[in-house]
Amino acid sequence: MKKYIQIVVGIAISLAAIAFPFIVGWVKFADLWAAVVATNWWIAAVATVVIVASFYWRVFRWRILLAPVKDIPSHRLFGPMMVGFGFNNILPMRAGEFARPLALMKQEKVSYAAAFSTQIVERLTDLIVLLALLVAMPLYITLDPSISMDFDVGGTKVALSVAWIDSLLPKFSVFALVLLCGIGSFLVPPVKKLYIRAVRAVPFFAPAMQEKIVAVIESFTKGFDSLKSPRAVAMVSLHSVIVWLALAFGFQVFSWGFPGASMTFQQAVAFLLVTSIAVSLPSSPGFWGVYEFGGMFALVLMGVVTNDAAGMSAAFAFTLVVHFLQWAPTTVFGLMAAAKLSISAGDAEALAEQSPKAAAEAPSP
Repeated sequence: MKKYIQIVVGIAISLAAIAFPFIVGWVKFADLWAAVVATNWWIAAVATVVIVASFYWRVFRWRILLAPVKDIPSHRLFGPMMVGFGFNNILPMRAGEFARPLALMKQEKVSYAAAFSTQIVERLTDLIVLLALLVAMPLYITLDPSISMDFDVGGTKVALSVAWIDSLLPKFSVFALVLLCGIGSFLVPPVKKLYIRAVRAVPFFAPAMQEKIVAVIESFTKGFDSLKSPRAVAMVSLHSVIVWLALAFGFQVFSWGFPGASMTFQQAVAFLLVTSIAVSLPSSPGFWGVYEFGGMFALVLMGVVTNDAAGMSAAFAFTLVVHFLQWAPTTVFGLMAAAKLSISAGDAEALAEQSPKAAAEAPSP
């Protein structure tokens, strides 16, 4: 039942995010369609190549993280990685996160638990890079404080404004610092043991829930086994930065072929950050709706488009198309790789339902 509630809530949020800009009059369908039709699809094709390249670059980082387990050539990691992205794009509950280590286990005879733990490290390094770029945003983006996106709720005027964003950034910086320190504390063995004892001592956690949480902690710390040398830390960090900046460059390239929405590289990075925050919300598979709302929000407040119905419609169209340019190739490559390895959507969903404890205890192939 919990699974179906999560699915329904995610779909409801996606539908609301898509419908809301039309309901309040920010986006007009005629303007949106005109912007899509005006897209230079040759430039969009080039942008797609850059975007796919940014996804491919992830395999270099994954190879470093897997090195203590097995040295796997980078090109052989692309298929299993795409299995994860492909299933995330079409299945609820981010089932692709569980299908990806299964793909690696089948192809390379690497234990599921080892592959799963490296994903946790990847997500952490991605989080660190994105938090750093977000906290530093005022240094490379200048926003006009007069820009706001207004709408009425029961006769009350509500504004999503640049001033509101500026007021939140200092608080978010403190939150980010505390979060990173908290994450880092798990890597100190005595502190980790203290956390595990605390989890098992919480009376209102059922034993099964306690073991799930402990399994997450163990998987998280196990993934850092590959980062025992300063060189490994430096290389993983460098590849993480390249991955995200390359994706931002893909967005900038696409903007060159989208009339009225040309972005600087700094604006493309900010667009990336806002959409990344948006897709962390519950949503339908593929993050439709929340991605579009976040992208439109970023483009309007950065002044990339005009702050009127035509500009907001263009911003929504821009985000919709660039989202598709990410979704389509990753889905196609992912499903092709899954078919080659005989991994079905049912396999991915079953693993997602089992819990991190099952992932941590999964046997070697």
